Amino acid sequence: MRDKARKKKHRCQICGEYGVTHIHHIFGGRWRTVSEANDFVIELCPFCHAKAHGNAEFSKALKHDCQMEFLETHSMDEWMELMHRNWVENEIKKDRQSFPELGPFDDIEEVKHECINQQDYR
Repeated sequence: MRDKARKKKHRCQICGEYGVTHIHHIFGGRWRTVSEANDFVIELCPFCHAKAHGNAEFSKALKHDCQMEFLETHSMDEWMELMHRNWVENEIKKDRQSFPELGPFDDIEEVKHECINQQDYR
């Protein structure tokens, strides 16, 4: 998530590319105002922004990571009151059952590598 005190840095927070960036609301649609009010936004290059809108798993990974960051300073009850949905529920179940599955962070890393590879051809 972008720090409210910071200005736009024109650097993608996923792949690190400098240049044109877009502010992506992690929770869009009817949740856009909640994203804005709570700074649930991320600065993305055009490639990563297109992935955020076109790749459901990547979008879920952003939501998951946003919730995990929120929970560093807030309670789960506060999250549920604000968002009414738990994006880390599967992670909590995995911890209890010890199933070795890929986490959402792996999807973000995959998009990061795709974007960096695309930059080689620009």
